[in-house]
Amino acid sequence: MLKKTALSAFLLILPALLPSKLCAEDKIVGGPFAVNVTGRSATIGWVVQSGEVKVGESRLVPVLRAEKVSMTGLKAGETISYTIPGGLHGTFKTAPAKPSAFEAVVFGDTRTRHDLHRKIVSAIEKTNPDLVFHTGDLVTDGLDTEQWPRFFDIERGMLNKTAFYPVLGNHERNSRRFYEFFDVSTPYYSLDWGGVHFVLLNSDLGNAAMSAQARESFWSEQLRWLDEDLAKAQKSEFRVVVMHHPPFTAVKSRQAGNTPVMAMVPLFEKHHVAVVFSGHDHNYQHHLNKGVHYIVTGGGGAPLYPVDAPIEGTTVKVESTEHYVRLLAAPGSIRMEAIALDGRNLESFELKP
Repeated sequence: MLKKTALSAFLLILPALLPSKLCAEDKIVGGPFAVNVTGRSATIGWVVQSGEVKVGESRLVPVLRAEKVSMTGLKAGETISYTIPGGLHGTFKTAPAKPSAFEAVVFGDTRTRHDLHRKIVSAIEKTNPDLVFHTGDLVTDGLDTEQWPRFFDIERGMLNKTAFYPVLGNHERNSRRFYEFFDVSTPYYSLDWGGVHFVLLNSDLGNAAMSAQARESFWSEQLRWLDEDLAKAQKSEFRVVVMHHPPFTAVKSRQAGNTPVMAMVPLFEKHHVAVVFSGHDHNYQHHLNKGVHYIVTGGGGAPLYPVDAPIEGTTVKVESTEHYVRLLAAPGSIRMEAIALDGRNLESFELKP
């Protein structure tokens, strides 16, 4: 059952947003999970399979639909419990109203090697983070309906007790499924949590639009929005960015392909961003350039890449291993911990405003 505050919030939901009842043939194959969580509002989502389409002699493709319910009138810093149709339960915390201690996890590139993806998620689940950021490439092909139930099955235990914030990777291919499942209305947005301003960007320029002109327009608008958003967030103790493609990489074969995101680097420096998280390269990397920390966390299960070309004067730490990153925030500080799948602490460091 929902707590009293959340129950009253449900009374504010528009009738059109109310979820349909589960039919006899329906089954829940994703969630529940909380997205778009703020101090006063949230959306609870889940994915329902209503049937299958037979392709050829033996292939069965699931028919999926996204269900969600949005609510307002919540209390900042509160733990909310809920039950969706079908009897599945979940919890999440709302964002604190002022600077306070919280824990976040950042990881990504979970598209393959599902046994390792499952182990990473199991390790994250044990840390009980308040919110989780995914740096993209959730699945191998976001247009392939068959792949999403497996992703949700692996992440179920983590998703039903945290707030979840994924960004688009190139393997999502800008699929409408990503937008539907996670109730994403715009491919870039920001949120505030406990004194930290988080900015989520779409670095997947190649799939952002159909034509070169439209892609250029999208990129220019995102850069303009980023500049304005960071300028308005200067009173936050920290500003943190999450996106898929890294501006700096120690993977030699990737170093020539970072031109679009390099246009963001001057804005990060101008607005004193503390740390930029990305994925795309399947390893752990830490670079420091002009006061901004750049963390590559793409060790969620996809095949590992070598870190064979550290950048002199910029690269701090690299290791090709499966891992996730903990962000331990408190008023006046953020402690970063990169944790390998085997439990080793790859690196720890502390940020000050």
